[in-house]
Amino acid sequence: MVGCGRVSSKYIEGIHASDRLSLVTCTDLNPANARVVANAHGFEVADSLDALLQNDSVDIVLNLTPPHAHEAITISALEAGRHVYSEKPLATTREAARRVVRTAASSARLLACAPDQILTGTMRAAREMIDAGHIGNPVAATAFMMNHGHEQWHPDPGGYYASPGGGPFYNRAGYYVGALINLFGPVVEVSAMGRTTWPHREIKTGPRIGELIPVEVPTHISANLAFENGAIATVVTSFDVWNTSLPRIEIYGSDATAVLPDPVTNNGSVLILPRDGGEAQNFPMRPSQYPVAGTGIRDLASAVDNNGQPILDAGLAYHIVDIMESVHDSMTQGRTQQIESSCRRPELGRLAS
Repeated sequence: MVGCGRVSSKYIEGIHASDRLSLVTCTDLNPANARVVANAHGFEVADSLDALLQNDSVDIVLNLTPPHAHEAITISALEAGRHVYSEKPLATTREAARRVVRTAASSARLLACAPDQILTGTMRAAREMIDAGHIGNPVAATAFMMNHGHEQWHPDPGGYYASPGGGPFYNRAGYYVGALINLFGPVVEVSAMGRTTWPHREIKTGPRIGELIPVEVPTHISANLAFENGAIATVVTSFDVWNTSLPRIEIYGSDATAVLPDPVTNNGSVLILPRDGGEAQNFPMRPSQYPVAGTGIRDLASAVDNNGQPILDAGLAYHIVDIMESVHDSMTQGRTQQIESSCRRPELGRLAS
């Protein structure tokens, strides 16, 4: 494990739930962070990334570093002959993501990328609902991720407002766009508008409390996505909203509407709102014996064992980065952007419960 920050505890829980995986060693730019995590969970600390990659017992590197470091860490691990599971996004630019994908191909190692939430029982139920025709043909969708930004709780939020890779769409599109790709398939075209509401943000917690950080990216973005299957979606992401009552994802079909919970937390049921205005119906979800975080890396391990490909593969990860950069290109250039990449729709049917 490279990176021992806030998200590491969730992955550790998910990995410990598997009888095929064990955490061997970890490293972090802050050695104290690594020692605290390793001592709490009983594995070794590596003094550096190089030392970690020289450990012959390491098969998979879990990359939990900040987004700007994803490219370099992932490429180093692949070149060292390790499979990699990366936190989202795969990289902060389209070209950087291409370099990562090319390295994975040339190294003959497997590469997978978060978010695991695509693989949850909630998202699998939504997929089954769409594929079984319970709402008819998908026509459109809306998705909303709106809060007031990381400076409210994060002690070092600068990266979330820096370019490239900052802003609400880069930060959260993996969850929302990933969920929609799972339902509809790849995206073919995007258009977007955005604004930067405040030029600086004040850190509200930690040792740098009161410090102002510059904002280099749009912080309220409304994007329209056209999918290969003909559906269109409006995705609104914002760090400028204090509160909201909007649904997180709604899917509008030719026969009914489906309401999905927030794909980040997956707290709630998949609901079908019938066309006649009748009572909402719960769509049954598949239960899982495992925590959400770690589902993707467990699937990657299964792909390694069976000479297959992970569900959250490099093609899907690159397609999401391509969409994210294209949304920002649309805002900058003021015109619709064609999406050159494509991907396989995630094959959720082969995922164990």
